[in-house]
This record gives sequence, structure tokens and C-alpha cells, in this order.
Amino acid sequence: MEADEALARRYRDLCADVRSALGLDIPIPRPAGPWADEAKTVLGRLWNAVMGETLRRTGETAPPVLVELLGRIRAFEAELAEARLADRHVLLRSVAESLASLRDANTVDEFLSRVPEAGCRLGFDRVLVSTVEDSIWRLHTMCVTKEPRWADEIVAVGKASPPQLGTDLVEGEVVRSGRPRLIFDAQRSTRVDKDLIHVTKSTSYGVAPLTLHGEVAGLLHGDCYHQRRDVDDADQALLSVLAEALSHSLGRLTVLEGVAFLRGAADRLLTNPSAVPRQAPPAPPTVDPRLTAREIQVMELLAAGHSNRHIAQRLVISERTAKSHITSILRKLGVSSRTEAMAYWLRRNLP
Repeated sequence: MEADEALARRYRDLCADVRSALGLDIPIPRPAGPWADEAKTVLGRLWNAVMGETLRRTGETAPPVLVELLGRIRAFEAELAEARLADRHVLLRSVAESLASLRDANTVDEFLSRVPEAGCRLGFDRVLVSTVEDSIWRLHTMCVTKEPRWADEIVAVGKASPPQLGTDLVEGEVVRSGRPRLIFDAQRSTRVDKDLIHVTKSTSYGVAPLTLHGEVAGLLHGDCYHQRRDVDDADQALLSVLAEALSHSLGRLTVLEGVAFLRGAADRLLTNPSAVPRQAPPAPPTVDPRLTAREIQVMELLAAGHSNRHIAQRLVISERTAKSHITSILRKLGVSSRTEAMAYWLRRNLP
């Protein structure tokens, strides 16, 4: 606490000194209040003002006070950044506590529904979790501190017209690269979904990938809307750590769902063999369950838990071709996800 107060005092002194040296009407930060949130922007303006005055004196010897102020501004920016990172390290330790609220989730759907609230406990004002299926961005659940109805409105807009993750959206880049991104000046960006950015009123946000079997299966968004500040590198680091931890939990839960499905089928078979046919039930008339030889190879690797990339490498085909085979397999088997396809395939081998 004392260190924070000392930092705040030096910040106010710096603002006062720049105001005195340049004769500018620079508002002095209040003794109390969220000064650190606005300091980054204010320091940028102070730097521009002092540098502008220094350059205006071309041909003259710049007063030592201006040179000193420039040094103090840069030094304070670095110190403030270190202080923010130190605060984030404390938050990183709280990631485990946030994840604890997700441990008793029994299904992937329940798990994803709880993720946004857990993310908001880490200091974000709004957190959105989505899934990615066949290059379609599908909003799942959102948490907006202070305004829960707004979260429902945003998700409804996204579900009404799920965005296609092409090369034009930042989210599409995150899916292709598997790397997090920060987005600034979002209202004027050409690389965001216009419908969502309009309803969210977001000016900046961070997005991190949720990976499953080595591929991006979802997205985690976070911003600091109510704090009225842009997200920064520290926010991105925190969001990325949270996304990585969530990915591990999501992977385990996905496997457990498949195991639970198979266990239930096996239990029914052991307790009442006549109630469970030895072969998989016939597919609906509109679905053709017969797979080609290549699709069987793909399905065997998929059932073993391999990613599209690994399947492509094993079969010496492109990732796009592997993905196309999987899409065809899901259609023929009459299932909607990789997990269901894996469960169906493994169930065929039950006695």
C-alpha cells in the first residue's frame, strides 16, 4: 500500500512539474481514485507536450528542465508498467482459485457456461467464451459485470448470425495461428465483426485461443469496458494463461464425456444384454453410415485422439483434406461433433 501511495505522489508531482514548466492547463490527478488506469494515456500526452516544446526551440539550447522532464516521464512509464505487471502476478496466482469453481462441471457445456464468470473474477469487466466449428465462430456464454442482461443481448446477436472466420477477421487469424491478439480502436477497425462490435461498444479487447487435441476449438475474449481503459500486454498475458489452463481442463472433460458415454453403454450391456444390440443401431434413412476406405483411416486416427494436423501428416494429405474427410464422416455418422464420432466408433468394438 505504501509503495502504491508513493507511486501516486510521484505521478502527481510529475504532472504538476510539467504544468509549471510549460504553463499548460494540465489537470492534476486527485489524491484518491483510479489514477493508474488513466496514467498511461496522460503520460503519453505529457511526453508529446514536452517533446513538442523541445522541438519548437530548434536552434536553441533546450532548457535542462525539459530534458529532465522527458527522462522522468519515460522512467515513470517503465516503473508504472512494472507495477502493473506485479499486480498481474498476484492475479495469476488467483487463476487457480477461479478454476476451482469449474472443477465440478460434469459436461463441456456446463464447463463453458461457467468460464466467463470465472474470468471476470480476475479483473476483466466482460468475458466471452465461444466455440469454433468448421470455421464458424459460435458464441456460447458471456459475463458482463454489473449488466448481465447486456451479456444475453450480445450472445443473442452472435447466435443469430454466427460469423464466418475468414481471413478478414482478427479471430480468424487467432484460429489459424493459435496465438492470442490484442485489438485496439475496435469501433473503426475493418477486421472485427461489425454486428458484435456495435452491440458491445468495445474500444479494445483481448482474444486467446482454447485448444483441443492441438487445434483451436474455441475463443476467450476479455476487456476492461467499465474501467474505461484499453487492454494491455499484462491483460493479454493473464487472458492467455487462463485460456491455456482452460484448454487443459476442457481436454480432460471432453475425454471424460466420451468415456462416460462408453461406460454407460457397457453397463447397459452387462446388466441387460438383450436391451442393447450388438451392432450399432441403423442410421436414419437420410444418413449414409458407410465410410470410404480413406475415411475409415481418418476415423481410426480421430478415435485415437489425433488432431487434424497429425492425421494429415500420418496419411500424407493436406490439413484441409483431412478436415474435409472429418466433415464427411460426421455427416455420414449422423453426429455433430468429433467427440460423438469418437464415441460412436469406439462403441462399435464393444462385445
